[in-house]
Amino acid sequence: MTNPVSTLRSVNMNLLPVLAELLRSANVTRAAGRLNLTQSTVSGSLRQLRDIFGDELLVQRGREMVLTEKARRLIPEVERIMELAGRLFQTEQFDPLTAETRFRIATADYVSALVTSRLGAALQAQAPNVTLTLTPTPGTSAKELQLGSLDLIICPDLPSNWQACGVNRDDPDFQHEIFMKDDLVAIQWRGHPASGKALNQHEYLERPHAMYCRTDGHDTIEQEALSRLGLRQRTQFQVPYFTLLPQLVVDTDIIGLVPRSLALHYIRIFEIDIFTPPFELPQMNLVMIWARSRDAYPDLTWLRRMVRQASSDVGATGFSRG
Repeated sequence: MTNPVSTLRSVNMNLLPVLAELLRSANVTRAAGRLNLTQSTVSGSLRQLRDIFGDELLVQRGREMVLTEKARRLIPEVERIMELAGRLFQTEQFDPLTAETRFRIATADYVSALVTSRLGAALQAQAPNVTLTLTPTPGTSAKELQLGSLDLIICPDLPSNWQACGVNRDDPDFQHEIFMKDDLVAIQWRGHPASGKALNQHEYLERPHAMYCRTDGHDTIEQEALSRLGLRQRTQFQVPYFTLLPQLVVDTDIIGLVPRSLALHYIRIFEIDIFTPPFELPQMNLVMIWARSRDAYPDLTWLRRMVRQASSDVGATGFSRG
């Protein structure tokens, strides 16, 4: 296996910011201006980079320079390295107004829909140059949190979700905080004859259902509850996103089960009726998880505070605070 220290010592690390700017601008002259270097210096750096990567990186096409396929594949990795390097050498201060930090959060689709709808305005006002990338929780890992390629995981506080995220709830290398509480409610089309009426268990189970399903193969809260109670329902649709369910039930006989916060959010958009399902379901606490080694980072402390504030804003329309 190649020794990473030997690799770093063999490469001129001054080439890294030049590479990053060339990938961003795809133009030697523009990159030189942004780096406050001469065009000949950047051209010489590009020649060295071409030798290192064994690729042209930038090629002439007509009157323009364009990135090669390999150069395009390098963009996310180089951007993340630049971000991590910036954090490594930054002072202990974090000013969101001037920061250009790139945060990455892994979370469920419905949390993205709700929390980030509040975060958008807050980021524009308080941190106009900060970038937030959201990814799904399946496939995330403890290692990503520790390495800094992932800043936060937000997921239901359930054993299967912790397992899917690759984090042990009792692992001392990680910290977590239950910051929102929610529960699951049933939704149906507001124009349905049963709208506004209480459904007994038989009526509920006989109706067609649209069910959220996890992409990692684990059972959902709904599936676990039905199995525990020995109940079977007629599932007509299975979809990997909670956010699809409100529009699926409109103009149909279909019933869906979604977080109450999401139902209250979409009741303003779709003609849906919210009611309590005729069987018991556990409360769905949402937890933030992060690496203990990065707990005191000022930028990540700020990020967690922003997420808490966004959840508090959501709380006014459905969430209860933990």
